[in-house]
Amino acid sequence: MKNLPIGIQTFRKLREGNFLYVDKTEGIYNLISHSGSTFFLSRPRRFGKSLLLSTLEEIFLGSKELFQDLWIHSSDYNWKPHPVIRIDYSGQKAETPDQLKKTILYDLDRIASSYEVSLTMESYEQRFKELIHKLSDKGEKVVILIDEYDKPIIDWLDKPELAKEMRSVLKGFFSVLKGNDANIRFLLLTGVSKFSKAGVFSDLNHLNDITLVSKYSALLGITEEELKLSFKDHIVEFANQENISEEDLIEKIRSWYNGYNFASPALSVYNPFSTLLLFQNRKFSNYWF
Repeated sequence: MKNLPIGIQTFRKLREGNFLYVDKTEGIYNLISHSGSTFFLSRPRRFGKSLLLSTLEEIFLGSKELFQDLWIHSSDYNWKPHPVIRIDYSGQKAETPDQLKKTILYDLDRIASSYEVSLTMESYEQRFKELIHKLSDKGEKVVILIDEYDKPIIDWLDKPELAKEMRSVLKGFFSVLKGNDANIRFLLLTGVSKFSKAGVFSDLNHLNDITLVSKYSALLGITEEELKLSFKDHIVEFANQENISEEDLIEKIRSWYNGYNFASPALSVYNPFSTLLLFQNRKFSNYWF
């Protein structure tokens, strides 16, 4: 029985540590192979956005060995390595626009250093553009993954003027993307707030918002089929502990944690955070709200 990945959002750590992974690679393959190249996806926190981006990062880095026994491993995906720019705002809390700019510059320099690239431009917008160009000049187009793009704004919703200043900084950063579309293989931004072709994204009207698109409704979260397949051993042990049938246990789990629906028509999904904690604690509770 595989270990439960409580709090693990890094795909490589999850796979190398023999943790349970609900195989989402067929949906990811369809996203990156047949549906365009620039996307936005909003989901609540603790719904698996960071793990999705980490999985995409390993796919685009060509880490095929990590995907043994998963759907994509035996597909026709070519596993060509691409340079990846991945920026995560979820763990940051800049208190001023200047701090946010410094954080962005630090991330850009860190990524450049990992590819042995030197950046010379001073402003964060120009340095971002410079990084995209220099990485794509190495031979392959760049993959850009942005996690929790809106957190620097949401952190300051109780101070509207500061939130607007943070939004202005982010708008300058994201405005670089559209003009460099020719150098970008794939782009995905995630967040918890609604995508709008105004404000931060006024220069990104080419983004495909898949938040409420039916065929991507189960890209995050756990479907009933995935629950029964991936958690089978845990279901058997939990049912034995409760002295009930597996069917009765699944019905109870469904009533507690299923029912999240992000499009119509679409599959409903179980909340992943609650589901993992349920099987870890073997106790029904309101783990997420």
